[in-house]
Amino acid sequence: MTAIEYPCLFATLGEAAKQLPDDLARALERTLAATPAANDSEYTPGSITVLDCLQRIRQGEAADGQPWPSDGHTPGQCMALAGIDRANAGQTFLLELLHAIERTRVDGDENPQMGDAAREGILFACRALAEYVGVQVRAA
Repeated sequence: MTAIEYPCLFATLGEAAKQLPDDLARALERTLAATPAANDSEYTPGSITVLDCLQRIRQGEAADGQPWPSDGHTPGQCMALAGIDRANAGQTFLLELLHAIERTRVDGDENPQMGDAAREGILFACRALAEYVGVQVRAA
C-alpha cells in the first residue's frame, strides 16, 4: 500500500494507513475521495469537509476546533496540549453523562434505564482518557 494508491487515506492517517487491510483501505479512500475537498476545483482551505477536519485534528486542533496557540511552545508541546484539551472535553462529557444516568437511576422512574455494563463502559472510557492525559502532560 502506497500514498500514490491511497492519497486521501495517507493524508489523513500518515504511515498508519499501511497497517489497514486492503478492503478497508479501499473503502476509506473512496469515502475520503468523495468529499468536496478532493473533487471541487473551487476548494478553499477553510472548507468544512471530513478530510479537512481529520487533517486539522491530526495537526493539533484543540477541543474548540482551533489549533493550540504556540505561545513559546514547541510543535510537539502544542500537539500534546491540544490532545489534553480534547481528552479533557471528552472526559467532562462522559462524567456529566454518567452523573445524569446515576441521578436518573436514583431519583427517576423505574422505566428502562442504562444498565450496569453501559455505566461500567463509561467509567472505563473515563479512566482511559485520564491515563491519556497523564501521558500527554509529561510530553507537554
